[in-house]
Amino acid sequence: MKKILLGLMLLSTTVTFADEFKLGYVDVSKVFTTSKPAIAVQQALKVKFAPQQQSLQAMNSKLVSEQAAMQVIMKKAPDLEKLAPADRAKLEALDTQFQKDQAQFQKKYMVFQQSLQRAQDFASAKVLSNANTILKGISDRGGYDLVLTSNQLVYAKPKYDLTDQVIAKLNTMDTASLIKQLDNIENQPLTQKPGIQAPMGSVNGNRY
Repeated sequence: MKKILLGLMLLSTTVTFADEFKLGYVDVSKVFTTSKPAIAVQQALKVKFAPQQQSLQAMNSKLVSEQAAMQVIMKKAPDLEKLAPADRAKLEALDTQFQKDQAQFQKKYMVFQQSLQRAQDFASAKVLSNANTILKGISDRGGYDLVLTSNQLVYAKPKYDLTDQVIAKLNTMDTASLIKQLDNIENQPLTQKPGIQAPMGSVNGNRY
């Protein structure tokens, strides 16, 4: 009888705990693909880095043309020693120019990558900071005991999803100030990303 009573007490405690415990979750990927601030930031990054990207594409096209020109010359003979002196001199000049252009391309591409990553990190941190503040307010008002990101869950019913509430609040955020800061990102302090991690962004559909 004592064991039965103890079992009933434990069951009652478990049911009570389950009734009182309130869980929520947020789909971070959805926040970064559908919220107005995130979309505005991605568009601003495309515009900001488009000139650098176009310059890199032009440099890459030149490298491809130089390689093609060298291949045309090399096909004139089975080996370099049998090339005509004029062709050999032209090949050497092309190779020298190719090596120089390739080094410049790699240097410029590295600077582009670093600048883009810094801008993305800064923008992501700002959007996430606002999202976290909004989420804290929703959690406090709703009495949530635990809020997770969707990638931390195996399964949860839609009723626990707080994503749309977060996005609705984010959509009221004034993005003009944030975009203005992106234009002057080189002078912005490095910002550490808060809690939730954002997915890597892209420029013109390409990930870097």
